[in-house]
Amino acid sequence: MIGAAARMRNLQESSIAAMTVRCQELGAINIAQGLCQVPPPPSLLAEGARDFRDFDHSYSAPGGIAAFREAVADKVKKYSGLDVDPATQVVATVGATGALMATLTALLDPGDGVLLFEPFYGNYPTALSVLGLRPEPVRLFGPGFEVTEDALRSAVTRHTRAMIVCTPNNPSGRRLTEAELMAVSAVAEEHDLLVVTDEVYEDIYFGPAPHVAPATVGDLGRRTVTVSSLGKSFSVPGWRLGYACGPERLMNAVRVAAESLVVCPPVPLQELGARALRLNDDYFRGLRAMYDRKRRMLTEGFAAAGLSPNEPDGSYYLFVDCSALGVTTGAEATDVLLRRCLVGTVPGESFYLNPPDRPYVRACFSLPDEVIADAAARLARGV
Repeated sequence: MIGAAARMRNLQESSIAAMTVRCQELGAINIAQGLCQVPPPPSLLAEGARDFRDFDHSYSAPGGIAAFREAVADKVKKYSGLDVDPATQVVATVGATGALMATLTALLDPGDGVLLFEPFYGNYPTALSVLGLRPEPVRLFGPGFEVTEDALRSAVTRHTRAMIVCTPNNPSGRRLTEAELMAVSAVAEEHDLLVVTDEVYEDIYFGPAPHVAPATVGDLGRRTVTVSSLGKSFSVPGWRLGYACGPERLMNAVRVAAESLVVCPPVPLQELGARALRLNDDYFRGLRAMYDRKRRMLTEGFAAAGLSPNEPDGSYYLFVDCSALGVTTGAEATDVLLRRCLVGTVPGESFYLNPPDRPYVRACFSLPDEVIADAAARLARGV
């Protein structure tokens, strides 16, 4: 009888999606899912409304339209110091997830191992399982979640062929330092590993130091595929528009895989996305200031409740130690916060292959200020 493929049988709906359903049922505030509920740039929406009819509405070339690829190349050069040829080293994809799936499909074989830094974005193990790849955890410990060369080396197995590096990190908000990336470079060079970087939060960071693209550190450039998207930087996750950049010898295969998976991203959105990528520095400064304010609002709410939120360097999440609730797991913590406060969060276990050392929950602050204020007040009252 026809049924799910063996590699799919143990995969289930994510705890994030399940919590969203529970929030809807209970009328709770959902700070679990990273829905990015802040408005896109008004100028971008106005241009889209004005010009949409005149955009190309056919397919694009497999790598994306030239205007989008050129805008990607210009942005990564200006803000990350990456020098890529838009014709041969940039591929437009259906979101960063599409870029990740195309890269893994193109450059790895079933059975290959992929290092994941715990805590990691919860979709990584699912993506690996769908492709028949082996997730291999690199255990990091809070509150700092620093990456060390020793931890990396001890996680490498005879199956390891790649690692995924997310900076700024989801869920911890950590930005890897240049020293940490040098450790990544050393281990990748020693074991000839592919490095896939997830940099979707590259424009959301706190403090004066700019984003450090891993591909610019050590010898990583020749073995790294850089993955990002427009969703977080421009508050348009529903556009599902992302990209991958890297050495031509790698991107040729990624381009073929991306075309095989989805043909191409929506062409009218590529047209508009090219304009978004060329917004000026003032836009990005304003984006960071907005998220810094929201971060402080939600941090104060958890702290007032007697809990221990971390201090993220980037992204729009808090990773909160809920030990003060007298619970032992993140799942127990999310249940307490939902019942007492009508606030939905994500259990820390969603971001680990092995149980974390503390009862963490993740909370998202990409929400309107009034929603964050309401959630903070509920936390303070309920806990």
